[in-house]
Amino acid sequence: MKKLIVLLSLILISSGCTKVQENHSATVEQQCPSCEEYCKEHAVAKEPETPEPAKHPIDIEEEKCIKIADTSDIGMGNCALKATEDWFKKIDKNLMTLKQILPADKYEKIADSQKKWESYIKSEFDVNENIIYNKAGTIYYTLNAGQKRETIKERALQLQHYIYELNEL
Repeated sequence: MKKLIVLLSLILISSGCTKVQENHSATVEQQCPSCEEYCKEHAVAKEPETPEPAKHPIDIEEEKCIKIADTSDIGMGNCALKATEDWFKKIDKNLMTLKQILPADKYEKIADSQKKWESYIKSEFDVNENIIYNKAGTIYYTLNAGQKRETIKERALQLQHYIYELNEL
């Protein structure tokens, strides 16, 4: 609501409105200040800029691969599949790290979760293949590969987050 009022005020100011100021003795009309004048006199709150997160090395390698692939659909899809393989390796590495730092009973919960996730992934990949991959056109190969990569990447980063949290304790 506050933003809406500020926005409406700025619109009125920039349109050359006339400000009516009521005084007990008389009504006085004054010309509204320009937007620049108003902004000099009143601090305008800006949204804080959030820094762009650092790219993961696997993402950087995929971008390099895509540049070499020269934006062909098949080439980009192959780059995404290579990145998917790398994310799977990252999952395996993260699981090994978690196994080393967690007591056996707590790691068992991660291992159980991983088995359920793998079952979910097989099912999700089947759906993806039936809906996207089997369409005519090479772009669907790329879309299918990209969706697989994102799903695997999400799990790898979640496991990485667990490691981070455990190291913070």
